[in-house]
Amino acid sequence: MMVSMDSATRPRINPWVALAFIAIPVFIGSIDLTIVSAFLPEIIVSLELPVQSVIDDAAWIVTGYLLAYTISLIVMGRLSDLIGRRRAYVLCLIVFMIGSFIVAEVDPQARSGLSGALYNLSFRMTGARPDPGSIALTAIIIGRIVQALGAGAIVPVSLALVGDLFPANRRAQPFGVIGAIDTLGWVLGHLYGGVMVRWFADLNATRLQEGASPLLAAFGTTLPSLDWRMLFWINIPISLIGLALTWWALRGEPQTKSASRMDWLGAALISAALILLVVGLGANIEIASTAASFEDIGGLPPYAGPALGAALLLALLFVLVERRGHDPLFDIKMMRRRAVASGLAANLFVGFCLMIGLVSVPILVNVRIADPSFLSEAALQVGILLSALTVPMALAAVPGGWLSDRIGYPRTAMTGLLLALVGFVLIWQTWTLDVADQVIALEMMLVGVGLGLTFSPISASVINSADEDKLGVSSALVIIMRLLGMTLGVSSLTSFASQRLSLLAAAELGADFVDPYAAVDVYARLTVQVLAEIALLGAILCAIGLIPALLLRRRAEGQA
Repeated sequence: MMVSMDSATRPRINPWVALAFIAIPVFIGSIDLTIVSAFLPEIIVSLELPVQSVIDDAAWIVTGYLLAYTISLIVMGRLSDLIGRRRAYVLCLIVFMIGSFIVAEVDPQARSGLSGALYNLSFRMTGARPDPGSIALTAIIIGRIVQALGAGAIVPVSLALVGDLFPANRRAQPFGVIGAIDTLGWVLGHLYGGVMVRWFADLNATRLQEGASPLLAAFGTTLPSLDWRMLFWINIPISLIGLALTWWALRGEPQTKSASRMDWLGAALISAALILLVVGLGANIEIASTAASFEDIGGLPPYAGPALGAALLLALLFVLVERRGHDPLFDIKMMRRRAVASGLAANLFVGFCLMIGLVSVPILVNVRIADPSFLSEAALQVGILLSALTVPMALAAVPGGWLSDRIGYPRTAMTGLLLALVGFVLIWQTWTLDVADQVIALEMMLVGVGLGLTFSPISASVINSADEDKLGVSSALVIIMRLLGMTLGVSSLTSFASQRLSLLAAAELGADFVDPYAAVDVYARLTVQVLAEIALLGAILCAIGLIPALLLRRRAEGQA
């Protein structure tokens, strides 16, 4: 049941203008999902920490963000149904800005801010003076977690806002816009972070040189040195602008909320299950733009078994609680709706196939580089070839909405999966050590366009089939299924590829062969062969994904 929070006494703004303002924080939040990977080593160096001994702790800057992002998806998605989308959106942005501020004001010497407070607390509790760098690292991790609690919910709340702003028969295209903006953000995060930190370094060097520009010389040494923290300061004014514009754009929009209550027990169970699942699967969906081998992109950790078993147990408890609850977080009966179940299943396949593309390109480029002095050139080449996948994918999300309105959700999603299938088959047939970059780019473009076309019809099918008081949590489930597909892709692909590579090396080099890295040429050729086989797996998954895509809701009610 939905009840009105306020009436639309003011004139409503054009919903597309409102959507443009909503998209600003979506882009900033998605960029921060992957931005840190570009300068994580620099963070460690700036805190004067030994790289080898703290690399696992520093990884929590990324892992902690991902886990908090996952929790926020489900909790804030449902909370937006209860308190209203506008309030939830504002709350998400405020939390995101608080997290950005915590990271931005981190003091490497732990004398001020949160790091200073943590330093004093640790000193009082232990009686020993802690290492300032370690304390500052802890403050960064806390700030990133707070950031993610806000950023994780921005996309599903934005999708739910689209449900409020547009009638069901006009939602597919704006869903595509949100999907495109979100995708562009997280795929550009690594590049943005690297470029900006490099620019900061060059600017600092220019200021220190004699004969610097008159403008810089006029300030002398009064300007603080710019470093990675400036990226988080930048988040705050941009988020404030987005907050003000969004609040203004939605001022005349009727705000509604569900009359039910928040299912905190269900939220706790599903959040814990998702955390254990993500951790058990490796907790890594970063774009592996510097990966040199399958081992570099992660895999199942040693504690995968217990973590995945506990995740399964908590998921079963969640289902039991939801079936008996009066106000469930997610009505299990909704899974009986063909459009909801099929849409979520299709998105799982899309996420898995997306990760195949993101993982394959960096490894292919790196195994073709024999001279370590060309690694910087390899990184640039990886970025260009990955953009051939990700940019068309983001751009295709918009015409995917247009097609969904005209030929229906199933046909659009199936067209996309078929295009991706053809792209993967071509990769399987053509990838060798000397395959031309132009061929790689064209094949990646075909896969990207295909996957991008699925974003709008899948989102529209699930969200339009949900109850009006469940739009927020339904939107969150759409994102979660793609996230889980990507996480499953990383862990399973790594395990498969490592075992397959060992078998091929043993068959070619002999049973007594132990170290495949000893024969570089053989290892490189066999690695590309495994990548081609993985592409065949991607084609098979696209073919299987056609089944749930066929079962999507045909179109929104009221459409011809």
